[in-house]
Amino acid sequence: MKVQKLFGDRIGRDILMLSISLDPENDTPSVLKKYAKSYGTKPGWIYLTGKFEEIETLRHRMGVYDPDPVIDADKTQHGNLLTFGDDRNDQWSALPALMKPLHIVEAVLRLTYRAEKRP
Repeated sequence: MKVQKLFGDRIGRDILMLSISLDPENDTPSVLKKYAKSYGTKPGWIYLTGKFEEIETLRHRMGVYDPDPVIDADKTQHGNLLTFGDDRNDQWSALPALMKPLHIVEAVLRLTYRAEKRP
């Protein structure tokens, strides 16, 4: 929530936050809606779920997976990583999700600022 607040009016305009469920059997749209509401999530932060195969495809296309299939299949190994990027310029990075909110925002803005300054 603090990260979303620090981004201010950029959320939903030029920054979109996505939380992707790794447990679609339990994380139904109604469950995720309640979760988002309990944390005061504002527009511009979307909680996604879907068929397991679709989530796997999305994770792999975003590069958010472990090359070792045994480790990747263990859901407990997926926590605490924030992947962010500029999809228009195919620039992506990752950092620990438990960093201070201000440091997360600074890292995201550095990446998007670099993309905006390209010729």
